[in-house]
Parts: sequence; structure tokens; C-alpha cells
Amino acid sequence: MNWLVGTYSKRKSEGIYILDFDEDREKFKLVNSFPEISPLNPSFLAIDSGYKNVYAVGESSSSEPGLIVSYNLINNNQLEKINQEFSFGDNPCHVAVNSKNDFLVVVNYSSGDFSTYKLENGKISFIEKISHEGSSLNKIRQNEPHAHSINFLDDENFYVCDLGIDEIIRYSINKNNYKIVSSKSFKTDPGSGPRHFVIDKKNRRAYSINELDSTINFFEINSNFDLISNQIISTIPKNYDLETTTADIHFSKDKNYLYGSNRGHDSISKFIISDNGNLVFDKHFSTKGKTPRNFSISNSGKYCLVANENSDDIFMFRIDEHGDLIPTGEKISIPAPVCLLEIIE
Repeated sequence: MNWLVGTYSKRKSEGIYILDFDEDREKFKLVNSFPEISPLNPSFLAIDSGYKNVYAVGESSSSEPGLIVSYNLINNNQLEKINQEFSFGDNPCHVAVNSKNDFLVVVNYSSGDFSTYKLENGKISFIEKISHEGSSLNKIRQNEPHAHSINFLDDENFYVCDLGIDEIIRYSINKNNYKIVSSKSFKTDPGSGPRHFVIDKKNRRAYSINELDSTINFFEINSNFDLISNQIISTIPKNYDLETTTADIHFSKDKNYLYGSNRGHDSISKFIISDNGNLVFDKHFSTKGKTPRNFSISNSGKYCLVANENSDDIFMFRIDEHGDLIPTGEKISIPAPVCLLEIIE
């Protein structure tokens, strides 16, 4: 199975990569890289539900405007550029596509806003830009909004995590003209910094991983799509007092477990999901590298791949019947890997 890899443009990175991950042999192989058509800092990628088009942010600021770039995916091992648009903000860091493959959202971290786009056969066309306002407790990291991620609940509703103002905001769009028609904000604890978000649509539950205080919030989603906070739990040991921040969050394939990554502690935290949705901490697993900014669970549910940004490698773990991450010893060197995305055939 092939995987897309997004990177930061440093330490001789060649932008977007495609890897082959052979689950039967538990081996990685580099398939391709795309230095000529990758934007600066393609740090986050998305793929449409038909696995035909790929979208990459170009995470840069006003001196080099932020971009969103679209590609055709050919034979699961080649990218062909379609077009690009400005992100109309600084440091775009996350992108998501709805299930109908006709609407895309990009968040701009440094300017605290997001832009929306219409999609037509992969071609992106700008619709509008929405800006956040406010600040929060942490005077270094939260003196202004910092929109960080987008998650679709359905084709007309999505949530945006804003690390800078400690809010998760639900937006609804008009399905005819794709314009934002309403929004509602939900607060997390002051100084928590919500970063990434996952949704269990069947059980109407959601979990945010909070970068600044290394916690996870568990929310119930009511009939109005409001987030009802039920639990806050730490991702790091009580006695750990060195600098650490969280990054990414994912369910196991069966949604019996939840995992979150810790940068500094350099670990994956594993939680058992109770019948009522509450989390029970189970254990930590070393990521065998430095700064696990992103990780991903394979579609088979049998493997976890971890992108260790500052040790320039991707490490492979086998997932056993208890949801534990078992190191296979297999890794591949990629400069500054920060996004992993499986191409499902």
C-alpha cells in the first residue's frame, strides 16, 4: 500500500513523497518524490474520498504567501499538478475535503483564519475567508487567534480548532452557494490550546487534543451539533516536568482505543474508550524518534506509522489485539516528515 508524506522544506527535503509500505513483509520503500511541483513546506495533505485528487498546503507567511495546491493522483504513485490558490492568510497548516469532494477548507495558523474553496474535478476556486478574534491565557502562544485544524461532521457542517483562543467553532454552510451561514463556539479550558480533533459519528462523540496543556477533551455531540464537554484527561505522566506539547490524535480502527502524540515526551499515549465515551489512560509508547508531529493508523488497523519530525524518520509499529504499539524495528529516513496519508486502493 502506498502512502503520501508531507514535510517541512528543510534538511534537503524534496517536498511531497510517496512511500510503499508492504504490510506482509513489514518493509518501507521510497517510491517517488516531487520537488518540482511541491509548494514550500507541504506540511499537511488531504485526499478526496475517491482517492483521485490530493491537496497540499504550502505553509508560509506574508513574505511568501501561503498556498493550497491540487494534484491528480495517477496510478497511486504519481502526482500531476492541477492548480493552486493563495490561502489568503499566513502559515496554512491544515486542509480538509468534504465527502462529496466539492468543498475544501484551509486554516491559516499565524493569521488566525480560514479560507473556503469550491472543487470541480480537483480544481480549487476561492469562495471566502473567515477570521477569528480574541486571545487567551498563554501570553506567548495565545496573544491572538491560531486556527489549527478542520473536521467535517457532514457535508454542510464542520469544526475548526483554534489554539490561540481556546475555542472549537462549528460552522454551517449553504449547500447551494457554499457560503458560511452560521457558527457557534465551544470553549476549552483557558490555556489548553485545542489543536486537532477526531469525531466518532456513529456514537456522536468527539475528542480534541490540546497542545499547550497536554490534555484531551471528550465531548458528546447533541442533536444541534453542540459539543458537550464530559471529560478532560492528561496525555503525559504526572511527574513529567520537562517541556512537552501534544500534536496528533487518532482512533484505533475499531474505535476501542484512542491515541495521542506527545512532542518532548516523544511518545504515543494510549487510552481505552469506555462504553460511555470516557477515556481511561492505559500506557505510553516511545516513538523511537524525536518530535512525533503526526502519526496514522493503517486502513487495515494493524499498523501505526509515526512521523518523527526532528529525527527525520518514519517508524513502523504493529498494533496487537490489545491495541498496544509493538515496535517492528522498521523505519525509513525522510527529512522533516510531518504528515502521513494512506492511499487506499
